[in-house]
Amino acid sequence: MTDLAIARLGTVGGLLRLALPFAAGAGLGYAMHFINRLFLSWYSTEALAAALPAGFLAWTVQALFICAAGYVGTFAGTHAAANEPEEAGAMLWPMLVLCAAATVLSLGCIPLRHLIVLVYGTEPAVALPMAELFAWYLAETGLIALISGAGGFFAGIGRPVLVVIMAGAGCVLSIVLNYWLILGGLGIPALGITGAGIATLATSLIVAAVWIVLLFAPRVRREFGTWRMRNLDSARLWRFAWNALPRGACEVLEMVGFMMFNGAVARLGTEALAAHNLVFSLYLLVMVPFIGLFNGLTVAVGQCLGAGRVDLAWRTAGLGWKLLLVVMLPCGMLFVLVPGLVLAPFRSGDDAVWTRLMALAAPLMAFAAVAMVADGLQFCFRCAVQGAGDTRWPFVVLTASAVLLCGLPAAGIAMLVAAGKWPSWAPAPLTACWTVFLTYIWIVAGICWLRWRFGPWTRMSVRG
Repeated sequence: MTDLAIARLGTVGGLLRLALPFAAGAGLGYAMHFINRLFLSWYSTEALAAALPAGFLAWTVQALFICAAGYVGTFAGTHAAANEPEEAGAMLWPMLVLCAAATVLSLGCIPLRHLIVLVYGTEPAVALPMAELFAWYLAETGLIALISGAGGFFAGIGRPVLVVIMAGAGCVLSIVLNYWLILGGLGIPALGITGAGIATLATSLIVAAVWIVLLFAPRVRREFGTWRMRNLDSARLWRFAWNALPRGACEVLEMVGFMMFNGAVARLGTEALAAHNLVFSLYLLVMVPFIGLFNGLTVAVGQCLGAGRVDLAWRTAGLGWKLLLVVMLPCGMLFVLVPGLVLAPFRSGDDAVWTRLMALAAPLMAFAAVAMVADGLQFCFRCAVQGAGDTRWPFVVLTASAVLLCGLPAAGIAMLVAAGKWPSWAPAPLTACWTVFLTYIWIVAGICWLRWRFGPWTRMSVRG
């Protein structure tokens, strides 16, 4: 990479050129799942209630592999900036080993699906479709990890537009297949949850196959040695595992806290869970593009440090949170001022059911608005330090926070409600759960800012 390309990372335009494709890719990926849940909400309330928890459960298994595989983009960016293209290509192979392990382990979890979904304690009408969709998601784990790793690699070597094109094509394919198979048509009956699972797996198979072709295309093989540098060098495998696995493990153990949180909400009843899912789906619709943007920030910091430009790494990270506030504050105002309008796409044909869901969901929109500002800040600061290889500290601190500050308090609320001991003077249990979430996320934002401001990341590098 040229000095000019590195220098541009310290400007808004340069950062956005690298990071926006990450944001677009993440946003398109989430939009795909968001629209699929929308189709399921048209199919039945039980399908909607099952969809988001199934996704959370699957992410608990998948996150280690998907996030660790995607971290290859930091290696690729750092080595490319240090004029080591073949080392960037060689780092693909530890990622591919990880994807193979992901396939084996996730398929082994499928026979346990009915036991695993018991964590939510939902009614049978929700638990059965939840277990089925969970199984379909597990089946695509290795494929999604490969897609994440391939996208990270190409973004890291300076070809992020390709990532957006692939994400857009996959999104369109998934939406078409899900609409067709969930709701039926062209001679196919409405398959509901089963249709969603088949469509999702088929999309992942096709997209992963295209990425394999691109990774080993003649030009990429020549420039980065993606085939020539194939090996299982123990030092390289260890360096990948040492830096990438804590990045993925952090997501897994954080998700344990979120599972406890969502499990507590699930025990409040099907309509409370459906209302919670509505709000959280919209919350994630806003957050996921920023998570993608900050994954691009991780690569940008790695490139700056690979080129020996610590000053640019600081400046780039600072630009990240300023860009966040420019977009997040107006989105939050919409959540607070017009919650009904924002929730309207989920409206079903049953007016009575929709009225009850709105009564539960609308008050939560204000909580979501305040929480997503803090969530964006914590992702910005944590992704910045991870670009230098500072992945083990977030693994310990953030996962402990998710369990202690979010999961356990929410579980305590659910236990009091189940025992009939929830105080009459206290807010509604669903509101109380979201208060716990809001408090947790602001504390984590403060912790991540301290690590970014005073931590050792500027003296670190994934190059070893």
